[in-house]
Amino acid sequence: MDVIVSHMNLDFDGLACLLAAQKLHPNAKVALTDKQHPTVKSFLAIYRDQLRFIEYEKIDWKELRTLILVDVASLKRTGIPIEELPITVHTIVYDHHSPKEGDISTGERHIKPYGAAITLLVEKLIERAIPISAFEATLFGLGLYSDTGNFTYSQTTARDLFIGATLKEQHMDVTLIDRFKEQVLTADEKQLLQTLLTNGKEYDIQGLNILVTSHEQPDYLGGLATITRKVLDSASVDAALSVVKMKDHVYVVARANSERVDLRPLMAKLGGGGHAQAASATVKKQELKIVIQQVNDHLNDLIMETVTAADLMAKPVKTVSPLDSIKSVHEKMYQFGHTGFPVLDENEELVGVISRRDVDKATHHGLGHAPVKGYMSTNLIVLPPTASLEEITSTMMRHNIGRIPILNEQKLVGILSRTDVIEQLHKSASPKENTIKGLIEKQVSAEVYALLLQIGSLADEHDIHIYLIGGIVRDLLLNRPNEDIDIVVEGNGIEFAQLLEQKLGGQVKVHEKFGTAVWTTPTSLKLDIVTCRTEYYDSPATLPIVKASNLREDLRRRDFTINAMAIQLNKNNFGLIIDYFQGQDDLTSKKIRILHTLSFIEDPTRIIRAVRFATRFNYVLAKQTRNLAIDASALLKQVSATRFLHELKLLLSENAIISGIDMLNELGVWKSLFGINVTEKQLDIIRAVKGRNEEDPFVYLLALIFDKSNWKHLVSRYALTANNQQLIRQLEAMEEINWDSKATLSELHEVFAPYQNNNVNLFALLTQEPLLETYIEKASTLPVLLTGKDLMANGIKPGPTYSDIFHQLTCLQLDEEINTKEEAHDWLLTLHKKIR
Repeated sequence: MDVIVSHMNLDFDGLACLLAAQKLHPNAKVALTDKQHPTVKSFLAIYRDQLRFIEYEKIDWKELRTLILVDVASLKRTGIPIEELPITVHTIVYDHHSPKEGDISTGERHIKPYGAAITLLVEKLIERAIPISAFEATLFGLGLYSDTGNFTYSQTTARDLFIGATLKEQHMDVTLIDRFKEQVLTADEKQLLQTLLTNGKEYDIQGLNILVTSHEQPDYLGGLATITRKVLDSASVDAALSVVKMKDHVYVVARANSERVDLRPLMAKLGGGGHAQAASATVKKQELKIVIQQVNDHLNDLIMETVTAADLMAKPVKTVSPLDSIKSVHEKMYQFGHTGFPVLDENEELVGVISRRDVDKATHHGLGHAPVKGYMSTNLIVLPPTASLEEITSTMMRHNIGRIPILNEQKLVGILSRTDVIEQLHKSASPKENTIKGLIEKQVSAEVYALLLQIGSLADEHDIHIYLIGGIVRDLLLNRPNEDIDIVVEGNGIEFAQLLEQKLGGQVKVHEKFGTAVWTTPTSLKLDIVTCRTEYYDSPATLPIVKASNLREDLRRRDFTINAMAIQLNKNNFGLIIDYFQGQDDLTSKKIRILHTLSFIEDPTRIIRAVRFATRFNYVLAKQTRNLAIDASALLKQVSATRFLHELKLLLSENAIISGIDMLNELGVWKSLFGINVTEKQLDIIRAVKGRNEEDPFVYLLALIFDKSNWKHLVSRYALTANNQQLIRQLEAMEEINWDSKATLSELHEVFAPYQNNNVNLFALLTQEPLLETYIEKASTLPVLLTGKDLMANGIKPGPTYSDIFHQLTCLQLDEEINTKEEAHDWLLTLHKKIR
C-alpha cells in the first residue's frame, strides 16, 4: 500500500500538494490529518466530495509499502504513528523547505527552494504531460498564492510566477482564491489577536524592532499563523513572534518583514522549521515561561549581520586626476567599462566625480583636450565604510546618484555603484543556498580542505579578501573531480603568495609581468595565486591588455558564466559562492552563455571554447550566445595559427574533436575560414584519422579541406612545424603521381616508397582510392621474411645494397611471388649469385 501525507496544521500549500501528488501517484491513497488550518477546514467543508482523501484512522500503517510526504520532510511533523511503520518502508519527499536535522535523508528526495511546494509538484505534472482540470488549477493556485503571500514573500522565485501563469492558462479561478486565501477571524481569534497585541514586548536588536508576545489558554485554537501575520502588520515591527500555550503544548509562530531576519535557527532549536521570514515550532508538554525564556535567549540569533559599504564596495578604485584630459578619461571608460570615476588631486584627496554624461557632453562640443577639473562634479556625496545597506540605498534614492565614493578618514577606500546595491538586494531575496562549505569538504581531499582553511585564516589576519576561482568552482557545483586550485587576491597576489611561503613553507615562483605566482606547498601541491585583474582589447582577436582590479571585474573578463564564479575562502564567509552573472542558473539549465555581447568579437577563440565546454558537459549554447558565435565566426581568420591549433588540441585532449568539428560546422566556422560546409563523408574521414590515434590538430584541419583545389593555400598558415611542412610537400607531390588503375601493388610501391609511411597512409585515407588503400593495407601487414643478419650470413656486405634488396623483396611479396621464408632465402641465394 502507498500513502501520501502532509504536515499537521495543514495549510493550502499542503492540501494542494496532496492532490498533485495523488495525480503523480494514482495508485496511492491520500491520508488527511484532522489538524487543519481554519481556512482549509472551510474549503474542505464545501469541496471535500471532490477530493478522494481518507482519515489517518482508516490507514493500516503496518501494511505500508511507500510513504509519500509533501510540503514536509520530517515524519514527526506528519502526525502519523511512526512506531507502526514497517522498517522496509520506502519514502518519497516533495518539499521546498531548507533541510534540517530530523528530516528524512533516505529514499527519493525532490527538494527545490521554491516559494511554495506546489510549484515543484506542478512542474512534475507538466513534465509528465498530466492534464490539470480547472478545479485542480484553482486549488493549486490557492497553495501557491497563500505560501508566497500573493508572490510578495522573499522566498518567491521566478518558477513560482511561471507556474502561476501556467495555472491561469488552465482556468484557475482567481476570484475563488481571493475568497479563501485570507481568513476572516472568528470572535475567539479576534480576542487572541487583541491579547497578543496587548501582551507584546518590543526589543531593539541591531537596529531592528522585534516583538515577542505570549498567552496561555486551556483550549486549542487554530489560525495562529494568520493571527501572527496580523500582529506583525498591526505593530509595524520587523518581526513578530507569538508564543502561545494551548492545552498541553506551546505553539511558537513567527513572521518577519526584514531580509535581515532569519527565523530558522531559533525554530530549529525548538524542534520546528520553515522559511527565513515565516517559521513555526510546537514544543510539547512544556511550561510557557520556559519556552518564552528560550525565545528571548536566542533573539540575537534571528538577526543576520548588517551588510555595510565595506562589504559591497569595489576596490582598488580606479581614479583620474583633475589635470587628465577628457579624451583620456573617455578612453579609460571604454577600457574598463565604467560610467564614471572619482577625481583625486596630487594629495590623493577626493575633489570631484566625473561621469560618462559629463565626458560625452564635453566630447560633443569638441573639448576632448580640456582638463577634467572643468567638467567634474564637486558636489560630493560620500559615505563611510560602516554605512549600512539601508543607508546606502536611501542615499542613492535621495540624491538620485549612481555611485558613491567610500571614504575612511578622508581617504578614498572604495566605491559603490547601483549595480552593487541591486545585486545585494537580489542576493538577499534569492532563496538559493549560497554557501557550499560542506560540499567543498566532501569533494576535495582532506589535505586540500585543511590547506584552504589555513589560507583563509591567514588572509583574515592581514585583512585580505581571497577567493577560489576557475573551473574548480564550476566542477564543485557539478560534483566533478577537480583539484586545479586557482586563488585570486583582491590586492597583491604576489605578496600574498610570498606570505604563504613565509608562514606555511614551500616555494614561490613569481611572474611579475602578470601579477601572478605559483606556490608549491611543502607537500608538493601547486597553487596559482593571482591578482584580481581586468582586461580590454585594443582590437578584435588580439591578446588583451591586463591591469590590476577587483573581483567583480576579474570575473567579468572570463569567457562564460559557468566559469565566472568564485568561492570566498575567508573564515567568516568560507564557502560563499560569488555569482554575479547567474552561472549557477546556467549550470542548472545546461547552457553555455557568454558574459557580454562583444565577448566573441574580443576573443574569437571563445567560439571553440564554447563548443569544447558544450561537448564536455553535454550542454547547449544559449540562443543569443549561439547567434553571436555565428556572427563572429569570420573573425577566427584573424586569430594566430598557434592559438587556433591550441584550441583544437584541447578538443582533441577531451576526445571531442569529431563532435566539436561538427558543432563548429553548425556555427559556420568552417564556411567562414575555408568556404566549406562539412559533409558526412568528411566526418567519416575525420573519424578515420581519429582511429589512427592522431594527436596533431593540424592533420585534422588538413583532412577537412584536402578535397579543395586550393587546399595547400588554405592550410599553409597553420603548418607551424617542420613535420607539418614536410607533410604538405609530400601530399602535394603524391597528388601529382599518375598510376594506372590496373597497376600492380609492386608498381605502386615503386612510386610511393620515397615518401614517409605515415604520410602515404594519410594520403590514401584522404583520397580514398581503393587500389591505394589495398596497397597500404597489404604493405602494412607483410611479414618480415629476411633481416640484415640473413644478408650478412649470405656474405653480402652492409651498405646501400641492403635497402635495394629489401625494396625488391617487398615488391615481390606485394605481388605474392614470395610468401615464405624459404622462398625468400632461395630468392636471396639466386640474387647473391647475380650480385657476385
